[in-house]
Amino acid sequence: MSLCINPHCRQPNHPDNSANLTCQSCGSDLLLQGRYRVMRLISNQSGFGRVYEAYERNIPKILKVLKESYNHNDKVLELFRREVQVLSQLNHPGVPQVEPDGYFLYFSKESTEPLHCLVMEKIDGPNLKQWMVQQGNHPISEKQAMLWLTQLTDVLHLVHQHNYFHRDIKPENIMLRSSGQLVLVDFGAAREMTQTYMAQLGDSDITAVSSAGYTPPEQEQGQAVPQSDFYAMGRTLIYLLTAKMPNDPSVYDSRTNAFRWREDAPQISTALADFVDELIAPAAANRPQTTTAILERLAQVRAAQITNPPRHPKDRSGQPPAWPATVLDPHHGDAHQAATAPEPSRRFLPPWLDQRPWLLAGLTGLVLAVPLAWYALSQHGLAPTTGENGQTRPTQEDLTVTLTSMLSGHQSEIKDLMLLGDGNTLITASADRTIRIWDLDAGTLRQTLDQHTNVVKALAVTTDQSTLISTGDDRTIRFWSLPDGKPLGQIDNAHNVPINTLEVSNNNKLLVSADGDGSIKLWNLVDDNGSLNLPAMKQEGPFVVLKAESGVNDLLFSRDDNSLISGSKSLQVWDVDALENATADAVSEPTVLAGHTSFINRLAISEDDQTLVSASVDKTVGLWDMTSKTSKATLQEHVNHVNTLWIRGQEVWSADRDKTILVWDLNTGTLIQKITGFDTDIWRLAIRPDGQIITVGGTEPYNIRVWQLNSLLVP
Repeated sequence: MSLCINPHCRQPNHPDNSANLTCQSCGSDLLLQGRYRVMRLISNQSGFGRVYEAYERNIPKILKVLKESYNHNDKVLELFRREVQVLSQLNHPGVPQVEPDGYFLYFSKESTEPLHCLVMEKIDGPNLKQWMVQQGNHPISEKQAMLWLTQLTDVLHLVHQHNYFHRDIKPENIMLRSSGQLVLVDFGAAREMTQTYMAQLGDSDITAVSSAGYTPPEQEQGQAVPQSDFYAMGRTLIYLLTAKMPNDPSVYDSRTNAFRWREDAPQISTALADFVDELIAPAAANRPQTTTAILERLAQVRAAQITNPPRHPKDRSGQPPAWPATVLDPHHGDAHQAATAPEPSRRFLPPWLDQRPWLLAGLTGLVLAVPLAWYALSQHGLAPTTGENGQTRPTQEDLTVTLTSMLSGHQSEIKDLMLLGDGNTLITASADRTIRIWDLDAGTLRQTLDQHTNVVKALAVTTDQSTLISTGDDRTIRFWSLPDGKPLGQIDNAHNVPINTLEVSNNNKLLVSADGDGSIKLWNLVDDNGSLNLPAMKQEGPFVVLKAESGVNDLLFSRDDNSLISGSKSLQVWDVDALENATADAVSEPTVLAGHTSFINRLAISEDDQTLVSASVDKTVGLWDMTSKTSKATLQEHVNHVNTLWIRGQEVWSADRDKTILVWDLNTGTLIQKITGFDTDIWRLAIRPDGQIITVGGTEPYNIRVWQLNSLLVP
């Protein structure tokens, strides 16, 4: 079917419209802007307009059409156009994408009055109100609340950075992509934070926007401020945590303006409940003042979870929480998003995304085990232990692990792994020339991708989790769709020698690859429309080529995408903005972070983007200040090569060839815990949301091992 949007058409769904370019009832154009064909009416009750589903070839879009009766209402026109203005400035998986010509005027047959139209990306999922209904209206868990709150804050961080605030946050205006990324929609009510606006607060010319139960007191009076978004976000969270509407008498007393929601959310910790109450403080001055302040408070909540876990381990459905499928990045150890960020996830988690995924702290049984270890130390005076070569080991009593399952199938060494944010899907790359996608809960192999012709060394994923990227010794970079694993194409001879590593920027714009000869290549990953730029990458090649001092083992973008870090014999920090504007003859030199005495194996970065972490063959872990580009600390308790890292809130987990994981305090560099009991060296690791530890090593058989952390028993 092809639908006519002429409001005066007598038969807009004429059966012959599909085969024609003009409506067979009224003669109006059916192919809008020569590219969009409208297929169905989604809603006729959406604010000031109608919402349709349209298609550009086979790509679904959302078409918003302002009702003709509002054509001469200046305030309504301003709101409609503002959505275009705001969305066109925001490039983030948590915001619907609008193309440059997404706003246009449409004239139906013999009409002198135009229809104001806006075409935007269609989000492939429900809004949170619909999602709650689909899930049986069960309150969400603390884990999911922290994840979603972080994602929303990441989106608002970008919006506020562009000097806008949303003014209409509510469950109906938050959608959930199939990847697990939350998307903030309906920016028609957004306001620009200008000096003129701030000076005119309370002026009758400022359009008031109100959504019952979610709108803060100051906004009801036409005096919205950026902190108004935080109130609405808090009220939305209360709805998700209690499954009760915000004006339900059991959670809100309208006579006294008192909230009594906490009794209906027993599954969350006191720390999180206190923070939500801060978000919904009646006075804007008593709420967090910036998105950065919210992220700092979230870090405090995570820290409090160590000693004050949620009051109930499950939500009211009695089921473990659902985990959206953002990407868990082995570099960051949290959701990887795009700027968002998000991050996913990756890029959580998100920065992004820009992606800033800070999403997995305080979620496992280790949260309880660490204080017990310290208690044992203080009460029993545990003596230091020694490693195999006689070096002093930590004084904490060791934690151990129990092997719960193994996944077999790879015929040679596993070179890389990636855990997706559903906490269940694992992707591995191997010297057996295959990539395998696993279902951890079922313990089964979903798919084997076997188009590589040599060792597969590295995996990366786009921020929306739609595309997997792989590379290795066959010198190709291959692209695969997710979740079905279908090949999308490849770049042949991307490097002259085998490729060691890949990384995608948090804003999803750039792909970077590096090889064993020290060449680093930056590619424009997406085109202006945000689509995979594979034909251009193949034809145009990388836009800049850098040279490290030796073979590069790992690459990492800072969460704000301002820096690219490469790890070889030393750490090199490149200015991304300078690289994007560089010419072939004038590439800026990197800042070199000297300190390691041998090759760097793995890189990670803290949630606040301030501390870079490096793992080295020299048996040390380095902490580096990203602002001053200087060393903060060198952590020296490992007795063998340090192969991999995982950042988890304020903890750094480092693993070595000595079959050992050490857990460090990211801020102080203090050793928190030693974990032993693994039966092979640890080349790569991942931590599931339920606390299970996944490892791969270089010892036959080449299996993926899943471990459960044993609780410490205090004598």
